Amino acid sequence: MIYSVTLLFGLILAPLLVQLRGYKPAALFFTVAAVYAVFGAASFARIQIALSQVREAEPAYQETYYVMSHAYFLLNIGIAMAVFGAITLAQTRFGVMRYPGLTKLLFWILHITLIGSTSFQGVLAFILPKPRRYIDYPEFMETYLLIISWSGVLSQAALLGLLCLLLWSITARWLAS
Repeated sequence: MIYSVTLLFGLILAPLLVQLRGYKPAALFFTVAAVYAVFGAASFARIQIALSQVREAEPAYQETYYVMSHAYFLLNIGIAMAVFGAITLAQTRFGVMRYPGLTKLLFWILHITLIGSTSFQGVLAFILPKPRRYIDYPEFMETYLLIISWSGVLSQAALLGLLCLLLWSITARWLAS
């Protein structure tokens, strides 16, 4: 639980400090990529340590979903944010960045919705009970699932908007030349 809460605070405070210091949009993407990379590596290491402590005589514990690491979620998001950071850095260096304010806005929409659709689930995994049957879940889970679903939809829209904006900046510079 401490790991998940620390991850959420890191994902919120790190880019917020970068934003308040007035850095370029690329710094936002690289900061979040670093946070995701650190916590993804820590998650992977944590599960490997847990698996190494399971004795060979207990094979039943080695083949269940209880020992599964979800570090790839964090690492994949970190890689995507690093790629966006590299693109925005290249655009800034070559003078192609047309809308840095809109890029930052789309970054925040993407980032907050990614927290809502992926990282928020990690914190709730320790708080909520895990019934085996769908019918046994409490009724407030419907609201929780709606939040996750809409976060996923909004993150895809922000991702598409960010891609279109970055491609438009490159295209507009190329057509102006």
